[in-house]
Amino acid sequence: MIVIDGVLIDDEVLRAKFRCDLGRCKGACCVVGELGAPVTSDEVEIIESLLDKVKPYLPEANQKTIDEKGVYEVHQGSLFLTTVEGRECVFATIDENGIATCNLEKLYLNGESEFRKPISCHLFPIRVRRRLGMEALVYMQIEECEAGRACGAKEKVYLYEFLAPALERKYGVAWMKKFLNVCRQSKSDKDLNYKFKS
Repeated sequence: MIVIDGVLIDDEVLRAKFRCDLGRCKGACCVVGELGAPVTSDEVEIIESLLDKVKPYLPEANQKTIDEKGVYEVHQGSLFLTTVEGRECVFATIDENGIATCNLEKLYLNGESEFRKPISCHLFPIRVRRRLGMEALVYMQIEECEAGRACGAKEKVYLYEFLAPALERKYGVAWMKKFLNVCRQSKSDKDLNYKFKS
């Protein structure tokens, strides 16, 4: 485990290879689990401000769930996005091929919002935990992401490369540069072609 500017990073975050394979996993991270995605109070505020824009994209059952339960629920003092009857996130749409996609992200990609999606979704399969009084980046190796592990291994994409935009969004450019330097030092292949947004 390494520490960069007060953030603990599990060794597996540096070692693992991963790249989402949506055609095979079918967006399981938007569906599987007892709770929806973890969110912050600031994210809830942003999401609630986007409801008029995002609701037209949502299935009727999702709209009804939001009207009845709101966009989040509280579990053991933490906030999570609401789910439709304990299944998919209220902001997900499942298409004719059974693939779940995020309508908050659709707004962003369509230029209708500057908010891409909750940072916990953007970072997955990394989760941010608390350890030793610090944030800790932990790689969650769930069964539903086996296709992503296979894809990453085949294409030789490291988990941290795949998630670099999300990590930069979470911690900023200065932190990300330090992190990538550590990653380069730990690999024989030094050619990491990540381009910073700023």
